[in-house]
Amino acid sequence: MNLKKITVIVILLLVAVISLTKIAPTAANPANHKHSIEQTDAKIATVMKLSGGAAAASATLSLLPGDLCTPISEQLADLASYFLLILSALYLEKFMITLTGYVSFSVLIPAACLLLCGAILFKKKSLSDMATRIGIVGIIIFLIVPSSIWLSDKVYQTQSAKIESTVQESDNLDIEGDSDTGILSDLTTITTGTIDKVSTFLRNMLESLAVMIVTACVIPVLVFVLLVWIVKTIFSSTAFNIDKLVIKQENTDLPD
Repeated sequence: MNLKKITVIVILLLVAVISLTKIAPTAANPANHKHSIEQTDAKIATVMKLSGGAAAASATLSLLPGDLCTPISEQLADLASYFLLILSALYLEKFMITLTGYVSFSVLIPAACLLLCGAILFKKKSLSDMATRIGIVGIIIFLIVPSSIWLSDKVYQTQSAKIESTVQESDNLDIEGDSDTGILSDLTTITTGTIDKVSTFLRNMLESLAVMIVTACVIPVLVFVLLVWIVKTIFSSTAFNIDKLVIKQENTDLPD
């Protein structure tokens, strides 16, 4: 083995050790992801307020006499399950902020370096290809969560005023009937203004729910699909170029 190969192997081993002992703990430290965690916590708080507002409005409407507001009450109650789904997605995103970086730099990047060392020692192209794939997968896993959070924030900012307005509306929503003896009495009747109020509130809730689903669920999936597509495109292009070189070399070697 010549000096050049030994040097490359030593460098790869050094990169693996640094990735495992220095970069991985840094990537897993929540203090280094303060902005992303704060943005996720803010969305979690907003979802909890929206969920609580929908549940409170549904409970209040269910206490009013008659069946006029029952459909709206049921729809508001159904929103709780969707808000729970969004809340779960946001908590998963919060955990993945630190977990993905740790997995990438403590497992995948060192494994890629070790495979490259094996490829150099044993002259195995298959090990080199595997190392390249593992390394790229590690980088993609590390980039998925920050990329999705950045894009989600950009989309969320365009609708944040609307969502904050809905949160304030849920805090100040006053649902009552029209009665001489008090709210929720047997003689209470539902006014048209009350129906219009709760209908508008339901519509605003649905719009806020749609925004939260897009920013918390749809965008992370789309970012993941996009990165996977980029990797497949890169590997397909590389494989095609290698095949062309092999064919060209075989044609060159053919006797006249």
